[in-house]
Amino acid sequence: MRGEQLSDAIVYEKLHLLKRDFFGYIERNSVKVDANLPVFFGYVISALETSFPHIADDTYDEFVDSITFKVLDTSVNVTDFEYIKKVMANAIRFKKKKNAEMGVNIVIGLKLVKNGDFGHALEFLKKYAMLDVKLGTTVAFCYYTLSLREFKKNEEASRNFRPGEMELLARELMLNMAREKPPINSLKQLEIDDPAFLEKIFWKMIYTGLEWFSDEKWFVEVGLKNAAFTNDAAMRKRLIEIGSERFYTDIHFLREMYYFKLENRDAAGAAGVVNQLIKQYPDDLEPIYLGLKLSLLTTRKITYHSFRKLALSKRMPAQVIGVFDFTFELLNHDHKEAINKISEFESEFPQFQYYADTLRYIASDFLQNDEARMRKARKTLLDSLEHFCSIELKAKK
Repeated sequence: MRGEQLSDAIVYEKLHLLKRDFFGYIERNSVKVDANLPVFFGYVISALETSFPHIADDTYDEFVDSITFKVLDTSVNVTDFEYIKKVMANAIRFKKKKNAEMGVNIVIGLKLVKNGDFGHALEFLKKYAMLDVKLGTTVAFCYYTLSLREFKKNEEASRNFRPGEMELLARELMLNMAREKPPINSLKQLEIDDPAFLEKIFWKMIYTGLEWFSDEKWFVEVGLKNAAFTNDAAMRKRLIEIGSERFYTDIHFLREMYYFKLENRDAAGAAGVVNQLIKQYPDDLEPIYLGLKLSLLTTRKITYHSFRKLALSKRMPAQVIGVFDFTFELLNHDHKEAINKISEFESEFPQFQYYADTLRYIASDFLQNDEARMRKARKTLLDSLEHFCSIELKAKK
C-alpha cells in the first residue's frame, strides 16, 4: 500500500477491518497477549504503519486506544493494578501525540467502570469529565454509586436523607455540565466495541439529574440529542413527553414534539402542536412554516390555503411561499400547475435560478411510472425545501 493515495472512506473501512482482525486475535489469545505485551503492541504498530503510512496522528492514536481497551476488556488480569500499569506503559510508548496519556487514561477508566471498580476509575477519568457529556455522566455515576455505599456504611445518615460527600460531587458535576454544555458523542475513545454499559450509565444519570434539578431543561435537551444519535425511539418519546410537560412554553420541545408526531403519521397531533405554537408565538414565522409543511403531507387544499393566507399576513418571504406553492401542486399530482408555479418563481426570483432548475429536475421524476423513483424524488423535494426555507427564514430575522 505504500505510495497509494486512498480515499478517506476506503482508509476508514480498511482500518476497521484491521481493528476487527486484532480484536479477534486478542479474544483468541488473551493469555498470550498479556504475557507478551511489548511484543504484541509492537506487532500492532508495525501492521498499522505498514498498511497506513500516511494516516493522521489523531487516527493513529485512536487506533491504539481501541486496541488498548480491547486488551483490557478481554483480560482476566484487569483487577491487577500492576498489569494495568504495564498495558498503559506499552500503549503510551507507541502513541504519537503529546497528550497521548489522555486517551489511554480514558479507556482504562472506562474499563474499570465496566468492571465495577468506581474508586480507581475516578483516578483516571475525573479530570476529563467536561470533555464529553457521556464521560461526565460516567464520572458522576462513579460518585453517585460510591455515595450509595457511603449510606450503607452510615445508616443514620441514610435515615436523615442527607446527601453524602460523593453524592454532592455527583450533583455538582451534573449541574456544571448543564451550565457549560459540553459536547456529546465527540470522543473517539467512547466508540468502544460494546457501548451498552455507557448508554445505561448516561440514561441513569440524565434521569437522576432531572430528579435532582427538575427545572433544568438541558438534561432533556442533551438526552434528545443522544436519542437521535443512537436512534433510540423509546427514549426520544419519553423525553419529548417530559419536555412538553415540564417546559410546555419552550419552542424547542414543542418543535421536537411536532416532528415526532409527523414521523409517527399523527397529523392531528402535529396540528395541535402547530396551533399551540401559533398561540404562544404569534409573531414568529416558524409555527406558520410548520403548518405549511404539515399541509403538504395532508395535501388538503383548505388547510394549505389557510396557512398560506396566514403566511402572507405575517410577511413570510415571497420566495418561500413560492416554493411551497410549487411543492403543494406537485404533491397533489397537478404537474401542469406545478410547472406554472415554478415558472412564476423563476420570473420573480431570477437569483434562485439554480434552485428552480433543481426543482424542475425533481418534478420530472414525478411523471415516471416508477414508485421507488417517485418516493426518492418526494424525499429529495421535501429535504431541499426544508434546507432552502431554513436559510431564507433565518435571513429574514
